[in-house]
Amino acid sequence: MTLVDFAEQYHVRTRQDECGEAIIPGKTWKVQPKSSLAGPHRLWQYGHQIYEHGKGQFGLLLMFPVDNDKEIGGSGKSAKWVNAQKKLIAAGFTIRQNGDAEGTALFNPEDKAQARFALKLAGIKTKRQLSPERKAALASQLEAARAKKAA
Repeated sequence: MTLVDFAEQYHVRTRQDECGEAIIPGKTWKVQPKSSLAGPHRLWQYGHQIYEHGKGQFGLLLMFPVDNDKEIGGSGKSAKWVNAQKKLIAAGFTIRQNGDAEGTALFNPEDKAQARFALKLAGIKTKRQLSPERKAALASQLEAARAKKAA
């Protein structure tokens, strides 16, 4: 399964990160101004994301803010990461990187329970799915509003 297939299955958006790789962005809590590390039209962002790790595994990157009176995201232990790490291990994820306030965990994208848990922890919002009846009703409302405005 590719990241695009995963995104379609769970109705989430993909985008390119600073390196041009496809990711599924989660909750972003800090956006850096344009820098030499980021591309000319991309921003360097700190936050959660899901990425394709390789060998049929996906990675979940969790980055939590730490305020140590110097910089958010600076050095310091985050209880949120420690708590998330315990939950990830209990859910069958493999911890790949373990930092003070951030880390990565690998999971099988074919496992629906792990996939949904990864989406939940990363704060990834799903796109709303409309039934054909609801789409038709909204289209008729839009036509009526446009006709009323034109008149």
